[in-house]
Amino acid sequence: MTTISGQGIIADDHPLALGVIGDNGFHPHAIRAVEEADVLLYVGCKMGSVSTIKWTLPSPKEGRKILQIDLDPELLANNFNNTLSVAGDAKLVFADLVTLLKGQVAARTPSDWLNDLNADRARFWIEAEAMLRSDDTPLKPQRVIAALNKRLPSPAIVISDAGTPTPHITRYLKLGGNGSRFIIPRAYGGLGYAIPALVGAHEARPDARLVGLFGDGSLGMSAGELETLARLKIPAVMIHFNNSCFGWIKVLQLLHAKSKFYSVDFTPGSPAKVAEGFGIKSRQVTTAEELEAGLDEAFASNEPFFLDVISESEVDQIPPVYKWLKIVEENKKA
Repeated sequence: MTTISGQGIIADDHPLALGVIGDNGFHPHAIRAVEEADVLLYVGCKMGSVSTIKWTLPSPKEGRKILQIDLDPELLANNFNNTLSVAGDAKLVFADLVTLLKGQVAARTPSDWLNDLNADRARFWIEAEAMLRSDDTPLKPQRVIAALNKRLPSPAIVISDAGTPTPHITRYLKLGGNGSRFIIPRAYGGLGYAIPALVGAHEARPDARLVGLFGDGSLGMSAGELETLARLKIPAVMIHFNNSCFGWIKVLQLLHAKSKFYSVDFTPGSPAKVAEGFGIKSRQVTTAEELEAGLDEAFASNEPFFLDVISESEVDQIPPVYKWLKIVEENKKA
């Protein structure tokens, strides 16, 4: 299992890659794996509020062993009573483990438990198929991610802002390994990150295909950086989720303020024309057919390409955020 910041360290279709844990875009089978495990090894994970769903995952279990490896000794055993804490660089610690365990590793035969977890994973994707194939308008974010998956090469660097795209990407994005990574400003959740981050990603990884995803709230905070991408001819596919609102905040107002929405809605505007004004090829996308054609054109381009996708608002279908879905479930029971 990985946190959302660790997605990409193993190919998402690998039989040992059980998915994302935590609050945002979690996989139910990954949550189940953490809850049922007798031993949990956390590597480079501070076990903060998101990955542990406000320190409730894993729940207390008699005899469970928790091991943690982290470069920063101050993060060790901060939030859970660890059985063993190891301060060190993850790569170097694992190199030592390979040496120490040489000749002692058990045969790599999948256990019944792992097979059962993978059966859960298979059911999850079958049940998600209807949303991933939906041609409804406004387009569902899930549909956008599914279309992206069909075209995403390896290696790829997928960068997201912290708002609207996050839970949908972490739940439905499929990275193919080979150095592919998902990058998100998780520590502070800063909006406006994705567009300028594409410049840095290109300088660091010119071999990787770049994709940036962001909402309209984020775009308003960094639209000027479109000029930088145009001037430097950064070959990035930019996907803008245009739902005319600060979606994340609007859901919070829906769930905690009884739909008393305040200062979260705005006009959709014409972001594609803004991108064109900076000299970037762009398309507005309103239908599934336009989405497929737009992505084909964007991935065929070797220059920055901007897709303005008119998408469904989060309040129309609550995104896969664990604590939000729990509130919805509790409200239904009430």
